[in-house]
Amino acid sequence: MDDGARDLAELTEALNRSTAELTEAKFPTFSNFAGGVKALAASDVVENAVARAIWLSKLETLKDGLRTAVALEFATIPPYLTALWSIIDQAHPIAKSIRAVVHDEMLHLSLLCNLLAGLGEEPRLTGDIVPVYPSRLPGGVHPELLLQLEGYGPSALERFMEIERPEKAIPIQGEPDQTFPDHDETIGRFYAALLANFEALDPPLLPDRQIAGPFTWFVMTEIAHVHEAIGLIMAQGEGAAGVPYTRYPRYLSHYYRFKSMAMSVELKWDDVAKVLIKGAALPQPSVYTLAPAPKHGHRLAAPPAVRIASEKFEQTYSAMLRLLEASWQDSGDKSFVRALEHMFDLAGLARVLMQAATPDGRGHCPTFIYRP
Repeated sequence: MDDGARDLAELTEALNRSTAELTEAKFPTFSNFAGGVKALAASDVVENAVARAIWLSKLETLKDGLRTAVALEFATIPPYLTALWSIIDQAHPIAKSIRAVVHDEMLHLSLLCNLLAGLGEEPRLTGDIVPVYPSRLPGGVHPELLLQLEGYGPSALERFMEIERPEKAIPIQGEPDQTFPDHDETIGRFYAALLANFEALDPPLLPDRQIAGPFTWFVMTEIAHVHEAIGLIMAQGEGAAGVPYTRYPRYLSHYYRFKSMAMSVELKWDDVAKVLIKGAALPQPSVYTLAPAPKHGHRLAAPPAVRIASEKFEQTYSAMLRLLEASWQDSGDKSFVRALEHMFDLAGLARVLMQAATPDGRGHCPTFIYRP
C-alpha cells in the first residue's frame, strides 16, 4: 500500500519545528497577518512574496499531518469490522463495544477529513490510500505490527491493543503495573504536535465543504473546534493518556475496551482511587472461525456462491468509498448518507461469506479490496 503517509516520527519533528518557528516569530512578516491570516486568499494580505511562500509551505506540512492521520485511522477500520461481524450474536456486550470503537474511528476519520476540507483540500479515500491487508500501519507506527483481517479472538485482540496502546498505562486493581516501549509515544506526540501547529499557524477554516452528521458531529471554523476534535481523537483512542474515558466513566478508551475483552471482565474507572477496578465477568462470544483472507480476493478457486458474495462485497465497499470521498467535494451530506447505506449492506454480505464454510469448516473472510 502506497498511502502517501509520511513517517510519523519525522512528520512530528517537522510539525514541531514549524510551530517553534511560528511561535518564536522567526519570520517577522507573519505579525502582519491579521487574525492568523484569516484572509489568506486575498493577495494584498501578504505583501512579501517570500513570507507568503514560507507560510504556505508550513500549511502544506500541516496538511501532510492530516493526510497521514486520515491514512492511520482508515487502516484500523476494516480489521475492527471483520472482528465485529465474526461475532454471531451482534447484541453481545463485546460486539456492542467493538461497534462503539468502529463508530469512534469513523468519527475520527470524518473530523480529519473536515479539517482537510476546511483548509481547501479534497480528502482522498480511494486509490492508493485504501489499505491493503496484510500490511503495516501507515507512517511507520508500531513497525513490528502486521495488520490483517481476522475474526474476533485472542490474536485479533492482541493486535488491536497494540494499535491502541496509550502513552501511559493506567493501573488496574489487582494487576501488575504495565509499561510501554518509548516508541509508543509517537502517536500521542504526533497528535499533540498537529494540534500545536494548528494553533501556531491559525489557518482559515472554510465551512463550505465540511459535512455534519452522525459521524462528523460538527463543522470547524475556529481553533477551539480544532482543539475539541483532536482532543477527542487522542482521548478516545491512539495517543490517549491519563483517565481512560472521554466524557463519562463507562466510556473506556479503545485500549481499555480491548483490554477488558482480553481479561474477560468488565473494567470500571474509580475516580477516587484513580485506578480501573474489575466488575462482572465478561463472557466471550461465539464466533465464526475464519480462514485467512486471500490477498487478491475470492476468485476462481472459491465456490460460486462465495465468489459472487465476495465480488458484491468489494463492489459495495468500493462504491461506499467513492461516495464518502464525494461527500467532501460537491455532493455533501446526501452522498454521505448514501455511503452509510452501503456500509450497512456490507455487514450482511460479510456474514454470507463467514457462514459459507471452507473445506476445513472455517468461514470465508471479507477482503476489503478496492475496485476502481
